[in-house]
Amino acid sequence: MTTIDAQRTIGKIVTPELLTCRPETTIAEAARRMREAVCGSILVTNENGEAVGIWTEADVLRLDLLDPHALSHPISSVMSSPVKTLPHNITFSEAAVYFRHHNIRHYLVIDDDNRYRGVLSQTDVVLNQGAEFFLQLKEIGTIPLRPPLRVAHSLPLAEVARQMRQERQDAVIVDYDDGGEPGILTQRDVLRLVIKEQAQTAAGELASRPLQTLRQHTSLYSARKMMSEHRVRHLGVLDDNEQLRGLVGFADILAQIEHEYMQELHSALKERDEALNASRQNQRLAHKVFESTLEGILITNAAGIIESVNPAFSRITGWTQDDVVGKTPKVLSSGRQSDSFYRHMWTSLQENGFWQGEIVNRRKDGRNYHEHLTITGISNEQGVYTHFAGIFTDITQRKLNEERLHYLANHDSLTGLPNRTLFMERLSASITSTRRNQKQMALMFLDLDRFKIINDTLGHQAGDRLLCAVAERLTATLRESDTVARLGGDEFTVIVEDVQDVRHVARVAQKLVDALISPLELENQEIFATTSIGIAIYPSDGEDADVLLMNADTAMYRAKESGKNTFEFFTTDMNAETVSRMQIESGLHRAIERQELSLFYQPKYRLDTEALCGMEVLLRWNNAELGAVPPTRFIPVAEDSNQILAIGEWVLANACQQAQTWLAQGLLPGPIAVNLSGKQIRQPNIVETVRNILETSNLPASWLELEITESVAMDNTHEVGRTLASLKALGVRLAIDDFGTGYSSLAYLKRLPIDVLKIDRAFIQNLHEDPDDAAIVVAITSMAHTLGLEPIAEGIEHEEQFRFLRENGCTYGQGFLFSRPVPVQEMDDLLVESQALRAWGNPDAPHHHHS
Repeated sequence: MTTIDAQRTIGKIVTPELLTCRPETTIAEAARRMREAVCGSILVTNENGEAVGIWTEADVLRLDLLDPHALSHPISSVMSSPVKTLPHNITFSEAAVYFRHHNIRHYLVIDDDNRYRGVLSQTDVVLNQGAEFFLQLKEIGTIPLRPPLRVAHSLPLAEVARQMRQERQDAVIVDYDDGGEPGILTQRDVLRLVIKEQAQTAAGELASRPLQTLRQHTSLYSARKMMSEHRVRHLGVLDDNEQLRGLVGFADILAQIEHEYMQELHSALKERDEALNASRQNQRLAHKVFESTLEGILITNAAGIIESVNPAFSRITGWTQDDVVGKTPKVLSSGRQSDSFYRHMWTSLQENGFWQGEIVNRRKDGRNYHEHLTITGISNEQGVYTHFAGIFTDITQRKLNEERLHYLANHDSLTGLPNRTLFMERLSASITSTRRNQKQMALMFLDLDRFKIINDTLGHQAGDRLLCAVAERLTATLRESDTVARLGGDEFTVIVEDVQDVRHVARVAQKLVDALISPLELENQEIFATTSIGIAIYPSDGEDADVLLMNADTAMYRAKESGKNTFEFFTTDMNAETVSRMQIESGLHRAIERQELSLFYQPKYRLDTEALCGMEVLLRWNNAELGAVPPTRFIPVAEDSNQILAIGEWVLANACQQAQTWLAQGLLPGPIAVNLSGKQIRQPNIVETVRNILETSNLPASWLELEITESVAMDNTHEVGRTLASLKALGVRLAIDDFGTGYSSLAYLKRLPIDVLKIDRAFIQNLHEDPDDAAIVVAITSMAHTLGLEPIAEGIEHEEQFRFLRENGCTYGQGFLFSRPVPVQEMDDLLVESQALRAWGNPDAPHHHHS
């Protein structure tokens, strides 16, 4: 197992900012404080500041949530006492053993003078334990997982808490009747919801959904990293059949780390016992082992004076036996360990006759090296230690490998900049330091302008070189004390500390904008990679990392809207926009179950005969609190929050069912078109989903047309082409929506199994007045016919547009000139009218079908 550097003790990460309350504080007030501080425990102290108890979020499950007075009792009636403590100078490996042995999740950390240094949680150990190498090798599927506790979404929170307490579970899976993805409720959720007096609310309304999942072959290292990035403490584990096998939490990872540490400890003890037994049984054999073993060995007397060393000791350290006999091991000291470290070691040897850990020592030539050292006391018949044997291994190369793994885990592999994980750590540390010094700091969120165009046009290798060049320019422009990181894609962040004047931040932002204005040489072309920057200031724009990042991101979008290649400071009106998005996101969570979604239908017509030939399905949302929300507002929010997957599946299922109804009545004149979002088309099970919906609705595949945008169709990195081919194999029709607005590769386009090109309304709007738009429409129409595709124009509103399109060979059209999108009842009427016209041969069909 990869063990942690001996200098990295638990005292290195805990902070003295303790969350405390008095014994008479009510449970409700204590829970509220924990929630506001986003803290898993609260320390109960008396009037002298002495810790008399501790209460954690796990303890909330012990409350009778049906008792209306449960939260009004004093915290002293439910706290755990006495408070268990750990010394600040023990290592993470030792702390892991204590957590496992006592089966608790929080310890109070004290220093050498018994002063309180902070609270250490199980989560802290998992996130800081330097076990990357072991965690990389260990798969989740190899560790024992209990079957998850599952509850129905209708079960009240109080009953859920009772079952969690009874089954000793710190999280529960919430299943929904709609058969969609399950949700999750945790101890921390229960604490938060109890404060809001939601004990009788159904679990389905309170759960976080969807449950974050990963496959059973994923490494523990990836699981830990995913928990850190998503700020969750539980992940669902899927087996090879995509079935939920169980939940993995911080406690499971900690158990594996502790198990590996105990195995290593046991192995070292076993080796020591065998060596000592052999020495007692056969002095000659012991001497041979002593002389030939690859591990360095030194023997001291009870006072710590070296009496003998073996050849491996001299080979590793460079010190001969004559150099060190009669001296103390201090001759090896590198000065890297503190006096308290050696006091702790000596105390452990005196009390237990044993110490094990990592230490940095110095060779005779002055070079430092890392060693894994085990010291064992040898006692006489009276139990008095007369000698100490130290056995050590040079682990310098292993430490270098660990540092390399740690670097890779915290830095972007392309640019070498800090990645999101390290950036969030530095941002949190910067906030803490800025708060302590009562100063200001700035967070900048940078997004490159037109990066996707460059990436799609010149290729991903050129895009990668562009990102590296941008990283170099940003780093060269900033001070060494500032942090620049790459979050992913073309998104960068900058932390500017010690801000005296906001005008200084504006000057820094302008320097960054100017640094990228000068062209870059890529693929023998000059590329201009400008950036839009959003800025949030601590503490005025937010007092924690997530809020600052969100507000800087919001300001960056405003910079984009302001014309790009500029910067914007966050303002409160932007926050209002953010609140509005959050309201929409919250409302969308229950839009399906509240039956707030509905489908509208926009008819499509053949332009030569003006006959109704199909329709496009459009989604509408009417919310009780927000009213009718335009699709342009809620669709982007659904995309960002991944709710588009459930909503998109609902749209497809209901559209196919309605189409089958019309088909059975003989009213369906042509395919019914349904939009698939980029996230839907990239789902690995999208083909299976479409197949199941067609089978359930009994709609023949040829009557379904799936529309994807041009930008999604051109994204070859996600194997979209193969997915489209599989969908085509089902028998459905495929259309590219908004054609002409993206940057299509015609060579790639002709390989896609599509049937329809929909000309974007932006070109139709002014084609009767703008010669350029007219030329583009004619070119797209001609190209479509050449490739054997059916062209259809969107947004036809004027007679001149209609006549131009018909005369220039555009086959189909839709728009307000013919009909607005209508609800199902009005579409019924249009279909009946169309059927009647067909029955009479359509001799005098109305010129248009306005609605």
